Amino acid sequence: MPKLYTPGRILFGYGTFEHTIEDCDLIIVSPSVKTKITQKIENDVEFIEFKRSSKTGEPLEQDVYNLKDAIERVKPGCVAAIGGGSVIDATKLALVLLSQRNIDLKTLYQKGVSFVEKKTRLIGVETTSGTGTGISAAAVVIDNDGVKHGLVGEALICDRAVYDPSLVMSMSKETTAYSGMDALTHAIESYTSTIDNLPADTMALKAVEIAGENIIKAVEGDKKSREMMHYANLMAAIGFANSRLGICHALSHKIGGRFNIPHGKINAMLLPHIISFNASATSRYKDIAMVLGLKTTKDVVNWVKEVNEKLGIPPLSTLGEKFYEMIPQIARETENDGLMKTNPRKAKAEEIEGFLKETFEKDA
Repeated sequence: MPKLYTPGRILFGYGTFEHTIEDCDLIIVSPSVKTKITQKIENDVEFIEFKRSSKTGEPLEQDVYNLKDAIERVKPGCVAAIGGGSVIDATKLALVLLSQRNIDLKTLYQKGVSFVEKKTRLIGVETTSGTGTGISAAAVVIDNDGVKHGLVGEALICDRAVYDPSLVMSMSKETTAYSGMDALTHAIESYTSTIDNLPADTMALKAVEIAGENIIKAVEGDKKSREMMHYANLMAAIGFANSRLGICHALSHKIGGRFNIPHGKINAMLLPHIISFNASATSRYKDIAMVLGLKTTKDVVNWVKEVNEKLGIPPLSTLGEKFYEMIPQIARETENDGLMKTNPRKAKAEEIEGFLKETFEKDA
């Protein structure tokens, strides 16, 4: 039965941030925005500054466990997680672990995230414009081997999500580029997934259109475009929260952590090649071409390559020989990734390996 999973309430627009966290007794915040946030909070509230250990933007296992212990000491009734994907993802996972004392992250990798009847209320406030984690039922964590795990479950949906564009105006050009390409990848992959969900698909396709019109200007610093990219992120998240993703994210989870590449950057490096790879299995890239003002799937591929070039995103071949040598292992892991179930083109490890090697050699 089709469903549309979203937080209990989504608030967006200027001025929404301060009014939505007034009843929270704990704020978990990233160091990059802590000063800005503390200046806006007038009520007496406890703060935890979350510092991730990884270089790629996602939390490590130990980061989640450390945060769980810190939250447990406060015993809050409502938590606001304010920051990029690492802050909100780590908070989601920490609260799930606190609600089910007999589980750890490795159990979640193996058995998934089960429904939690009673869990501390969580408000997700995104300060970047790409992860969509304030909306989605997903969280990403890096294990001790450098492999990213994308966990999914209703228990990971925030009770409230806030998208206030005032919080993304100070993003660096690099963060704006990588987060924007992440949002675009979410929108394209969810729209072309094998799950047919009309409301989610509508949101995803509109997100492609908005991102296409605004991503370059947003990176250049245009305020209206940064606002629109934040909303594109919101809508893309509704798309992938309900229609899932595909091989681009399956691969980026296997590559990004191992090579210390920001998630949005590795998605962007893979995206044009993924579109070519999937083109024979779905007609939906024609819809994407239309909203981008293009004609064919090949036009979409070339457009993504041009955007990458303008944003300074390098080709896949820059990962070097170490990556090339790891391709067989990455392909085997990707074949068994849950996101391959919703990718429009089914592929075994041998086919994925051949595709990656060909892509690497063409990009060189």
